[in-house]
Amino acid sequence: MITKIWYSIQNAGDGSAYATFMESEKLCEIDQKFCYESWAEECIGCLIIESKDPIAIKNEEIVTVDMVIAEVEEELNEDYMKEYKKQGEYPERFARLEGKLKELKILQSKK
Repeated sequence: MITKIWYSIQNAGDGSAYATFMESEKLCEIDQKFCYESWAEECIGCLIIESKDPIAIKNEEIVTVDMVIAEVEEELNEDYMKEYKKQGEYPERFARLEGKLKELKILQSKK
């Protein structure tokens, strides 16, 4: 049995980077497409684990589509964000978040 664990490399903003483990390649692609600070290329990949027995991933740090949707919706519903939108501030930030949410919901509907 082969198990793939997908990851998306994040820019921590201080010169460091870290991996976020995600449930699918497509989720990693969306994450990279809409990340706030990125590099000139996609930074995704997967660990491939082969075993005769099924692999159970017990780490609760695997990010799911539902988790990311909830995170983006929460950010968009913050009072300060509503105020920014009303005032027309940060249009590129709203375009990024709303575009990400749209693609995540499409991915969620395909599950």
